[in-house]
Amino acid sequence: MLPIRIWQWPNLLALDAALIALVWQAAFAAALGHEVSATAQIVLGLSVWLTYMADRLFDVAKRPLQQLHAIRHRFAKQHARALWALWGCILLLNIGLALTGLSINELRNGAILLALCLLYTALNQALSRRFFPKELCVALIYTGGVIVFLLPNTDLWAPASALALLCLINCLMIGSKEQHIDAVLQVRSMTRLPVQLIRALEIGCALTLCLLTREWALPIGLSLGALLIIHACQKRLCVETYRVLTDSALLIGPSIALCVLP
Repeated sequence: MLPIRIWQWPNLLALDAALIALVWQAAFAAALGHEVSATAQIVLGLSVWLTYMADRLFDVAKRPLQQLHAIRHRFAKQHARALWALWGCILLLNIGLALTGLSINELRNGAILLALCLLYTALNQALSRRFFPKELCVALIYTGGVIVFLLPNTDLWAPASALALLCLINCLMIGSKEQHIDAVLQVRSMTRLPVQLIRALEIGCALTLCLLTREWALPIGLSLGALLIIHACQKRLCVETYRVLTDSALLIGPSIALCVLP
């Protein structure tokens, strides 16, 4: 196994997924002129981490180390006991923060999203060896997490749909590059569909920019542009570098938008 490089640690610890969700939440809140409480931000970040880490730990639980080729999977397998202990502590902390710091409306919306996350995890573990559209589910749930504490707001649906497309493109790009890893794990998902699906989704996401105002189109467009560049260079990149860059592309758009938009 190659040594772990410093830029891989956020992905190994699932910290990148939590950070990306928080930055998108901040960008959406800024576009709406909506103030998100510190508690809601912390709960979102911890919830995303809990979901990603649990999914990863379940993926490696019944598989021998030699069957795991992705660095994140090998790391999770080797440190499963410590990660599960940390996961339990974070879960208790997150529940405590949610119950004491969120409004009734936020709690209700969060509970619905939690139920969907649990359903996704159960179905993914039960059906992935046959077929399960995990990329679509992850994109929808991730987008739901970004907007869950900004609801109800009818202005959200168009940009949220564009973000869901962006997340789906991200998942499919990574899944397509990691097909050999999924094959060893006997995981069957949307990456088995024609590769032209990614191009169609990229075009669809680009078209949605025409329907969005500048506040929404800037972060979506910048991240989509970054994904297109990475997709075009995929053959030159190793799997681990490609994964980190593809995830980082989702961070570029909202980060720049928060810096340049009033």
